[in-house]
Parts: sequence; C-alpha cells; structure tokens
Amino acid sequence: MQTLKRRSQVGHDAAVARSSFFGPRRSGLDPAGLERASRKVRLPQIPASLKGAQRRAVAAGLEGGPQARNARGNAANLEHRLIERATFGWTFAEQQTMDALGPEGYLERQLDAGSIDDGGLEQVILDALPTLSMSPYELYLNYELTDDQATPIYELWTATLFRAVYNPRQLYERMAHFWSDHFSIDIASDLAYLLKQADDRDVARRHALGSFPEMLRASARSPAMLLYLSNASNFVGHPNENYARELMELHTLGVDGGYTQEDVREVARCFTGWSISAEADPTLGTFVFYPTLHDDGPKTVLGQRIPAGGGMEDGERVLDILASHPATARFLGRKLLRWIWGYEPTDRMVEDIAAVYLATNGDIKSMLRSAFKWWRMARSTEKLKRPFHLVTSALRAPFAGIQNPFFFLSSLFACGHLPFNWAPPNGYPDSEGYWSGLVMPRWNFAGLYTLGDGENAAAVVDLEALDPQQSPDALTDVLDLLFTRGTLGDSSRSAIRDFLASRPAGAATVRDALGLAAASPEFQNY
Repeated sequence: MQTLKRRSQVGHDAAVARSSFFGPRRSGLDPAGLERASRKVRLPQIPASLKGAQRRAVAAGLEGGPQARNARGNAANLEHRLIERATFGWTFAEQQTMDALGPEGYLERQLDAGSIDDGGLEQVILDALPTLSMSPYELYLNYELTDDQATPIYELWTATLFRAVYNPRQLYERMAHFWSDHFSIDIASDLAYLLKQADDRDVARRHALGSFPEMLRASARSPAMLLYLSNASNFVGHPNENYARELMELHTLGVDGGYTQEDVREVARCFTGWSISAEADPTLGTFVFYPTLHDDGPKTVLGQRIPAGGGMEDGERVLDILASHPATARFLGRKLLRWIWGYEPTDRMVEDIAAVYLATNGDIKSMLRSAFKWWRMARSTEKLKRPFHLVTSALRAPFAGIQNPFFFLSSLFACGHLPFNWAPPNGYPDSEGYWSGLVMPRWNFAGLYTLGDGENAAAVVDLEALDPQQSPDALTDVLDLLFTRGTLGDSSRSAIRDFLASRPAGAATVRDALGLAAASPEFQNY
C-alpha cells in the first residue's frame, strides 16, 4: 500500500484496480520494528483493585495448607478441572469464587461476562494501547504513512496477553481466543495490520459468547477476512473461490460436511461483489458491496435454489443455509468439545452439543452449558497446554506483573504460538501431537520468565507468600498450591525441594523454583 488513489469507476476495470490495491502482499513481521515498538508502546497498568483481590485470595488460600485443600477429594479435583478449562489458568481467586458459588453458579457467572467487574482493566488497556480503537483509515494515517506497521501489531499482541492473564472474565477470553483461531487471519499477511484490529473487535470479541450465526455474518463482512481469503477480488466473470471453499471447510460444514466442488463455485458466485472500500476517506478498509461486480444469475447451493436478482442477499442466503446446517452443528460441536472437554470426544457427545446448537439457533452459551455439564467434566481427559495457555497460566498462578511484554511475545514466537500469526487459514492446531514436539522452548520459557529483579525482570512476582527463609519443604508446599492446587506428584515435589535445599536461601533461588514449578508435567498439562 505505497500509494492511495481515489477510484470511482465501477465494473471490471474498477475490480481489477481494487484487486491490485488490496492484492496479495505479505508484509511479514519485522523483528527490529517490533522491538522498536516495544520500547515506545505504553504498558497497561493493572488496576489496584485486581491486585488487592488476588493478594487476598492467595493469602487465604495458603492459610489452610495442602491438607485443607486436598481434604475435599474428588469434588475439589472436579472443581479444579472446571476452572482450568474455563480459564487461562487456575488461581486462588478463581477457587474462592468456585467455593462461594459452586460449579453451576461459577459457570453461570463466567457465562454472564458483562456482570463481572473487571476493575477498569479494559479501559486501562484501551487508554494505553490506542490502536485497538482505531479504524483502518485512522491506522493508515497514523502508521502506514509513517511506515510503522509494527506498532498496531505489537499493541494488539500486548492487549491479547494482558486480557488473557488479568481479565476476570476468563471464559469470555478463552472463547475469544477459540473463535480467533476458528476465523483465523494471519496478521503478517497483506494489509492485516491495518484491518485485524477491527476484525478482533467486531468478530471474535463481540460475539465470543453470543450467537454463532451472527458471528459468521460479522466474519463474512470483515474486511480483514475478505482480503485474507481473496474475496475482495471476487467479481462476476472472474470468480475467486478461496473464501467460498474455506467458508464451508473451516468456518461451517467441515471438510466432511457434504459439499461439492460445484457448491464451492456456486457459493463463490453468491459472494461476488463483497469487497472492501479503497477510497481515500474514512471508509477506507471497510466493507462494501459493489452491485455491478455481482453475478446476479440463479444459483444452487447444497441443493437449495437461489433465484436470480438477489444481489447482496445471495451471500446472506448462503450464510443462513450454512449456519443452520446439521453438518455445521456437528463440526462446531466436536471442535468446541475438543477445546473444553478433551481431544477425543465421543460421537454421542458431539451429537448432544449439535442438538443444542440446532435447538438454540447457534447460541454459544447454551453449547457451553452442555459442554461443561458436571457429569461430563467428571469424565474429561487431560490436555497439554498450548504455549499461549502455558505462558498465561504461568503468569496467573503467582499473579505476576508483566513488565516486558516483548519477552513473552518472543517466547511465544519461539514456541510457535504467537497470536494471529498462523499462516494457513485453519488456525493453530488443538492437538497434543502437534505441540508435544516443541519441548525445549517451553522449558526455556519456564526457566527464564521469573529471572531478574526490579525493572530488569520480564515479570515481577510478589514474593510475600514465598518467604525465602522458609524451609525447603514449606516453600515446596507453597509452590505446589500456587501452581497446581496441591497436585504435584512426588517426583516433581522432590525435584523442587532438592533444588531449594541445594541453593542459598534468597529471592533469586525462589524465583528459579517458580520456573521449576512451571516446567513440571503437572503444570504443563491441565
């Protein structure tokens, strides 16, 4: 996007001009530019009310000791599993809420995210990171014209990290992450650094706990998606089938959803003319429908006839067909259960969630209620934390204060899980087989994230509950409770205790021991 020209001509020539303007151009990620951005971007300050609540929860949780926490047996284990699946990491504060409300009350509170006081966190983040609220045109004026692609990307990454670690609306954040993968867009491609901010606001975050059909419609109109999957250059006489194919394979029906290549062609025809404004004014980078670029002939999609003359409604009709299709219900049901329950949900479980989807017209909260059924969670299977989950949970466990987001983003890059940076449109994998092979970067992160003191530390950990003068056994108990709710195995406990006993007592030794706890198998899984 080196120059910007006003284009008022319609028809084929205008379509070609728009295609070149928004044509494939992989911007890439400039490490030097991102590092410069890291030095000038303001750091959100965590509200004091959240800090105070977390410290009080830790103090109360540690007071009872391991015996009090473990005395509740299986019920406590199931509560722990529920918290772990609904959040980016168990904490004493989450456990306090669980103790007060019980499993059903806890889940309903998380589903009603708007009722949870975030202590002003979201406003703090928006104030510190102004690009989050900017339109594509504002981003263009402030960053494209100054050749600074890095700052909008860095601010979005920083906000994503802070929200996942500190937002009390944890299930909302988990689902925003889930849907960002489902409607995946690589922020390093094309002009996504100008368009992804709006996509993040208007698709995954706006509809994370709402209606899937509404989110699907928002994604279909998202300029970032239209550009990423090439529908911005899909016009009559020259159809581009990329978005049509991924819409069915990845967003709705699934690869085995029963559609044919003829359906792909027909869906592409339905979405001709769905594009992006290239005008040099505030409409830049917003959705626009060009009637003269639309194929207005009759179409047939999945056996349903769409008559001629429908215009933009052709695409809307396709979205309705796909959103209400049983294959979509099953595809989403299985994917959601893998996210919440475990890697291999049974067909019966999938049909249960699919039935809820169809009965509620794709209500996400209703699907989650079914996925989180108490008896279902009792049979849930262990999962390996993906790197983003590992990083955020390692920060949440001791309520660490992030001082250098660049360190954590670099760690996520090394682990292969930097948000919005997966090149294919299928989103980051949710499988143990994929992530279990990247062991060394995970261990490196765990060993380094608590190093340093004061301004030199990537994150500051409140060591008040980790008095270095305590005995190795006592400190091991504290770390066990902070990181795994007292479920460390004998081997992990021995490793931490022996390490503490072999080093001089002090804050540096305790910080190293935090890294050992984060590297333990019990913490790496959930």
